[in-house]
Amino acid sequence: MVTAIRRCAECDAEFVWTSRTPNRRFCDSGCRARWWRTHRTRTHEPDDSTSASASHLNAIHECPNCGQHITVINLLVSDAL
Repeated sequence: MVTAIRRCAECDAEFVWTSRTPNRRFCDSGCRARWWRTHRTRTHEPDDSTSASASHLNAIHECPNCGQHITVINLLVSDAL
């Protein structure tokens, strides 16, 4: 088993990395959770491969009947008979 001294991605503390856990980036689970909480709130830019109808989801629209602002969460399309 190979070991090395690495630095935590969150707090920059040193920890012992081993070849049994090659993807380890944090000194303990608290740092891993703290890093995840700060990085999960980042918004990702949508890629160009999304369809036109999917780009309207989660966007603010205006109701054509009453004029109130609404947010489209899910789009249901029924089959035409």
